[in-house]
Amino acid sequence: MKSFKLLIVLVVAMLPFHAFALSPEEIAKKAHLAAYYTANDGSAQMLMQVFSKGAQKPIQKLFHMLKLDQEEGGRQMFFTFFSAPSDIKRTTFLVHKNIDQDDFRRLYLPASDKVLAISGARKQDPFMGSDFSYEDVSGRHYTRDHHKILGEETLMGKAQYVMEATPREKESRLAKMKYWVDKQTFLPMKVEFYNHEGKVYKRYTSEKVTTIDGFPTIMSRRMESPLEGTHTMLLVNPKKVRYNIGLSTADFSERSLKNPPAKFFR
Repeated sequence: MKSFKLLIVLVVAMLPFHAFALSPEEIAKKAHLAAYYTANDGSAQMLMQVFSKGAQKPIQKLFHMLKLDQEEGGRQMFFTFFSAPSDIKRTTFLVHKNIDQDDFRRLYLPASDKVLAISGARKQDPFMGSDFSYEDVSGRHYTRDHHKILGEETLMGKAQYVMEATPREKESRLAKMKYWVDKQTFLPMKVEFYNHEGKVYKRYTSEKVTTIDGFPTIMSRRMESPLEGTHTMLLVNPKKVRYNIGLSTADFSERSLKNPPAKFFR
């Protein structure tokens, strides 16, 4: 009997470390939920700082963002309202995020009074002249990629899962992503985007995280484009972050593009 117990101990000891850990898909799902599905709904005021190559001062853009979860990890809505500078004031961006089909994306330009459809083919285009893409704003769903665990590291003093994601369907620019997930909050803390030449063409970093109303919240984000020498900062106003404020699907209609739900921006 003792020999049998010893055999079991030896077999368990020889199993891979990750045999009892979360699977790659579970980690990817938790990271996606932590980054994009905090609470049932929410609003935030953000300052976008766009640094062109060699620039000492950024172009600054102020906006509010609303989001509503229709399904946990599933359908979701986003609404973005720009209030400054004056040349883009009242520009709005609406997203109905889907899982098994292209997202519904619309951009309203008040200067020309036009509503533009942002097709799935343009999801990697720069969002409002920044280093963030349209897809970065609403989130790339984790089921679109294959995931694997590369190992574990310490980043900014915290333990991280180091992951790799490769698109299930070939994409024109993106070949793979390497990303770091905080083992405690499951927030993605760093993401490197690789092209088909093996070069990092974008690098994302969560630079500051604060807990608000019990929810770990990314307060400072950086997206840089090493090949172009540019980067963009997204800074959240801590006094203008609110969760579970009672948003409804009516606040995310096409009509809202020209008539935004201003009461949620105060």
